Amino acid sequence: MQFIAYFIIPFFLSLSITPLVRYWATKKGLIAYPRPDRWHKKPTALFGGISIYLATLLTALIFGLINKDSAALFSGGTFLFIIGLLDDKFHFTPYVKLFMQIVAGCIAVFLGTTIGLPVHMTLAIPLTLLWIVGITNAFNLLDNIDGLAAGICAISSLMVFLSSSFISPNPLGIFGLVLCAAALGFLPYNFNPAKIFMGDSGSMFLGFCLAIISISSTTSHISNFFITLFVPVLILSIPIFDTIFVMFSRRLQGRSIFSGGRDHTSHRLVTLGLSPRKTVILLYVISSVFGLIAFWSSKTNLFIISAIGFLAFVVLLFLGIFLYEVTLREKGESSKNEIKKINNNKTVLNSILLHKRRIIEVFLDFIFICIAYYSAYFLRFEGPLLANNLHLLQQSILWIILIKMSVFFLFGLYRGVWKYIGISDSINIFKAVSVGSLVLVIFLTLTVRFKDYSRAVFIIDWLILLFLIIGSRFLFRIIDEFFSRIQNGRKRIFIFGAGDAGEMVIREIKRNRSLRYNPVGFIDDDRIKIGNKIHGVPVLGSRDQLKDLIRYYSISEVIIAMPSMSEEVSKEIEKICRDSNVLYRSIRGILD
Repeated sequence: MQFIAYFIIPFFLSLSITPLVRYWATKKGLIAYPRPDRWHKKPTALFGGISIYLATLLTALIFGLINKDSAALFSGGTFLFIIGLLDDKFHFTPYVKLFMQIVAGCIAVFLGTTIGLPVHMTLAIPLTLLWIVGITNAFNLLDNIDGLAAGICAISSLMVFLSSSFISPNPLGIFGLVLCAAALGFLPYNFNPAKIFMGDSGSMFLGFCLAIISISSTTSHISNFFITLFVPVLILSIPIFDTIFVMFSRRLQGRSIFSGGRDHTSHRLVTLGLSPRKTVILLYVISSVFGLIAFWSSKTNLFIISAIGFLAFVVLLFLGIFLYEVTLREKGESSKNEIKKINNNKTVLNSILLHKRRIIEVFLDFIFICIAYYSAYFLRFEGPLLANNLHLLQQSILWIILIKMSVFFLFGLYRGVWKYIGISDSINIFKAVSVGSLVLVIFLTLTVRFKDYSRAVFIIDWLILLFLIIGSRFLFRIIDEFFSRIQNGRKRIFIFGAGDAGEMVIREIKRNRSLRYNPVGFIDDDRIKIGNKIHGVPVLGSRDQLKDLIRYYSISEVIIAMPSMSEEVSKEIEKICRDSNVLYRSIRGILD
């Protein structure tokens, strides 16, 4: 019941104060007007952070939560809230805001907040400042599209609260629930289309509070590096990812990392064709998944959750590379200038991420090999049996890496283009992983006669590694197809002909985003094909049903993809399209 009160009171305080703040801001002319480097398209009231701050502060006063433990939270948070109000009014430079965030971090450290790491205090203090300033700035940058910062804050705060309740006791954990409620109370007014923005006063306050809460209990388990950093980083993965992504992309383009712009993760997702609402909801889902992984960490084996965490990091890495490259292509002619800038900007990041991507591929395969082999032992053995067999793992891991990486190179796994991976590439990966495992078994048999080694371990290792290698290669295609399915504003079309030409059309539509097509279904006179799917697109009916299906599915265009079709049938389809007032075109063979 007490937890319910901790949630309900700040929620309704924020919900009721926000419209009052909006009315006051509108009356006083405290409005954010549209700008080229900002996302909103109409004047919107500012200072929404006041309602979040007051809801949090009043709840703390009601329940007597302001004490020695929360002194750093409210002292630094109030300081940044005031700085944010002044910034919303007078527009400080990024360097001034960064300096003020450092000052707030110093206030927190002075009042006893330090990150718990197995290092000397002289290192813990600068690391604490780096964490506080980094997370504060991350939320400040994350407030770039309607509802994103408030929603991610609500999810992250809830996960911090759950982490403090079930993983490790945290004296400030209850503030996670309070912040979650305050952000959710503000969200109905901030979700697309936003009626009010929280401004820097809200985003910096929320980011600072989450930074403090997430590390407030780490000194109690200073010897556990995993809990100290892994859990908070997972919980705050979206703001951390967005900040790093923006810094890297701006640096690659030769721009200042402090320059404003519409180049955040959310903006690039909208550029791909998602609506602002879908974009925000997608980022909510990703944040929730990472938060649940962090929460699950207390319930499972340390190695297993570390492996899952790393794989989640790989997904974010691929998403970042995908967004950067695809949105660069989406810009058309303007992208040529950006590519020219990138080529002229000879930096380490440029070399690694653009011209030396193979380095990333090799590094990831190295990690996958380790994860697969370690996982095989943890899945095969438990308790004393695992401890008795770990010496075998230690003796063989170097040979595992050397042999399998060598086989991967020999099979040309680092010469492919992941975006176009197909069946032949998958077969090649299958051969490489299988030959690698076979060579390893032969090597161990010849050197140590396979003494004490478990055959099941190598079978499990083979299966896991095959899944990881093929999965990582297909991830680019999966991400690409996922975004192609949820894009908005695309023309709904039918494809007449569920044969080779029709399959070719589907592949071209999925590959070429500039076509802006949404293939709803196939039409084919072969009734055996009806109900089947090609690349996920169903065969809906035959020619005699075409007119009714066009009307039912609100089709805008029909593509006739049947080169062998007779002229009589072609004219009949064209007549149906004209009578239905939809466009039509014919596709011949690719070599015609």
